[in-house]
Amino acid sequence: MFKRSLLTHILYICLALTFASFALIYALPRYMSIQTNTTTSLPSSSPPSSLPASPSSSSSSGSSSSSMSHSVETINDIPLHVSDSQVLTLYEQGLKLYYQRQFPEALALFNQALAIDPQCYEALNAKGATLAFQGEHEQGLALIQQALVLNPLFVYGHFNLGLANELAGRWDPAIAAYQKALQLDNRDTWSYYGIASIYGRLGKIDKVLEYLQPAIDLDPDVKEVAREEKDFAPVRQDPRFQTLVNP
Repeated sequence: MFKRSLLTHILYICLALTFASFALIYALPRYMSIQTNTTTSLPSSSPPSSLPASPSSSSSSGSSSSSMSHSVETINDIPLHVSDSQVLTLYEQGLKLYYQRQFPEALALFNQALAIDPQCYEALNAKGATLAFQGEHEQGLALIQQALVLNPLFVYGHFNLGLANELAGRWDPAIAAYQKALQLDNRDTWSYYGIASIYGRLGKIDKVLEYLQPAIDLDPDVKEVAREEKDFAPVRQDPRFQTLVNP
């Protein structure tokens, strides 16, 4: 009886281990598939039209802080190119110089990044904006558009496309690009501001108020920038503008 009972227990244990093995074989590929397909959010954007600022201040954005996730992102299930840490470090160093208007020094770092990785869309976008600020509008626009081919959802790229067009005096394409950035991120402070500044140049106070108000709602510091913004000279004396930007 004891031997039969022992054999029965051993048989049960073997059956349990068999079922557990089948369950593990079935579940593990599903888990790995879920992990592989997980994507991270894209970076956001941010600077005003007259002064480059960090893309981490889009509502504070896409583009988000300039530090990039190394997880694999996808667009329509196609893997998005992710540059290695050396390239992204050069890009981030160049971006800091760009914000400080040290354009030649920033350009040198973006070129170094692109020499290592020509598909670094972040560096292409930043180089394009840098060239646009230096008056090389066509070349700058071409590089930004190249960046957007590589990553069509790059909010900071659409912002810079608007900025470069604005610097070139092309109001309609600039507004369209800023609007695209807002479609991707409706909290992109400086795309609202960019549109408001264009309408300021055109003296369209109603449109200025329409777009400047959400920018201020997202970041009250925009008031101070707007008070000094030369683009708003044609509407500066309007009482509604004064009410909006006063402390």
